[in-house]
Amino acid sequence: MGQSPAGVTRRTISRVMRQARLRAGIKSGAAAQHAGIAAGTLTKYEKAENPWPVPVVHILAEYYGLSNEDRDKVVDLARRRELGWWQRHQDIPEWFEAYVGLEAEAHTVLNYEDGTIPGLLQTGDYARAVIAADIDAGSSEQIESHVSVRMRRQERLTADTPVTFSAVFNESALYREVGGSAVMREQLRLLIDRSELPNLDVRVLPFEAGAHAASEGSFVLMQFPNLLEGVSFGDVVLVEYRVGALYLEEEHETASFARVFQRLQETSLDPHESVKRIRRVLDERYEG
Repeated sequence: MGQSPAGVTRRTISRVMRQARLRAGIKSGAAAQHAGIAAGTLTKYEKAENPWPVPVVHILAEYYGLSNEDRDKVVDLARRRELGWWQRHQDIPEWFEAYVGLEAEAHTVLNYEDGTIPGLLQTGDYARAVIAADIDAGSSEQIESHVSVRMRRQERLTADTPVTFSAVFNESALYREVGGSAVMREQLRLLIDRSELPNLDVRVLPFEAGAHAASEGSFVLMQFPNLLEGVSFGDVVLVEYRVGALYLEEEHETASFARVFQRLQETSLDPHESVKRIRRVLDERYEG
């Protein structure tokens, strides 16, 4: 199963339990009846709308045919009540709190950004300027809270067991002067430094690529380790909009975004050429 992070998200338990039920070929109504709960209640558990009670997890894990070892693993997940570090930031909207929890559990993150540098590669000053530009950014204290979260998320890039991060971003992000020339100079230098990390694949989608596969805009695709043998967690795609986000989890949806990301990588500059492009823009526009 591997080490689970503190504050395992409710969504993790929900996905594991739902996948276990589907693998066993058991209808949700039958599962609810076996557990002595209403069918609507089980639906709320599986949609991560309500926390899973430990006794229900224990009963259903056995009903779904999990081994004693796997049953104990998922019951242990349900027992964990500690908050993740991100849940201590009260200014984070609920939809984004869910994303940070998922990102903390993912072993691979694929990110396409259309107009800015990806969040996991931003400097504090760049992030501050991006966040402050939002008309609903809030007070200076709220902005700093959001910046703090973004910087904390980046720690997984250099952790002992780091996340694998692949990023593609539009070349226009290198030219859009976010926060001023000094901020951009620091930001582009950081991009060059981060590109040297073995777990990172950073690519620039150049202007000369023309029309591309992600004309609809930015997205993040997260991939997860299997927590139980034979029970796949599945991928999750995040697509943000003005006041929230869509979480796409159906296989045909996530597979489509995976194909889009692969095409983006193919039409982007390779990592070496991307660094050369970043360095060229840095030298021509922001150095000196």
